[in-house]
Amino acid sequence: MGVLRQRHGPVAELTLDWPDVRNALGPVEGRELRLALEETLADPEIGAILLTASGKAFCAGGNLPAIIELAKDGPEAVREKVYGEFQGIFRAIGEARVPVIVAVEGPAVGFGCDLALAGSATIVGPAGWLAQGWIKAGLIPATGGTHYVKRRGGQQAVYRMLAAEKVDGPTLEAWNLAIASQDARADALAMAEKLAGFARGPLEAVVQLERIDDRAAHLEAALAYQVGFITHADFAASAAKLLGR
Repeated sequence: MGVLRQRHGPVAELTLDWPDVRNALGPVEGRELRLALEETLADPEIGAILLTASGKAFCAGGNLPAIIELAKDGPEAVREKVYGEFQGIFRAIGEARVPVIVAVEGPAVGFGCDLALAGSATIVGPAGWLAQGWIKAGLIPATGGTHYVKRRGGQQAVYRMLAAEKVDGPTLEAWNLAIASQDARADALAMAEKLAGFARGPLEAVVQLERIDDRAAHLEAALAYQVGFITHADFAASAAKLLGR
């Protein structure tokens, strides 16, 4: 058990494999996932990451018994040992230079909901569903869930998710939060393979640009990228190919 790693050419598949606890993550599991992401993203041959899970759940949330035990050591233990690792996962995803595609089958609750929405795209299968979950335990989405939901679906989606018991793929798609699928892993892998096949420079640029919400900053960064691409020798060759020359 742990994080399983597979390669599909330039696509790296990372699979949560703690099915006996429905892939709930405590600090130990969080560290393993963080390290797997960081090591994979450091590989220059990787053009996309596919994040999946084994068993009947994508991720049932945080491992509450482990978190409760650490909480006995006080606020600093929660800050450093719990959220140092948990937020580290989301920093790794947020700083990825290539797309991270998430395939969800089964429940993704609380921490799992945040993880499902943290990537570049989320594909949800027939058995998949999301639930914010945190507030029922008297907590908040401290791993970025509110940010991810608002960024994809807008302010109202935050409260839709907060009020919902569980949200299936078609509803998530209607709310602009995910893509509904009849086979989440297959469709997510196909997307990851397609994206990983594009030229690395422009692909990485798109990943960076879609994170810039301010229009002026976006246009400035886009111009810098485009000038570099147009004046590179590869562009002339690509343009000639498109023109049939």
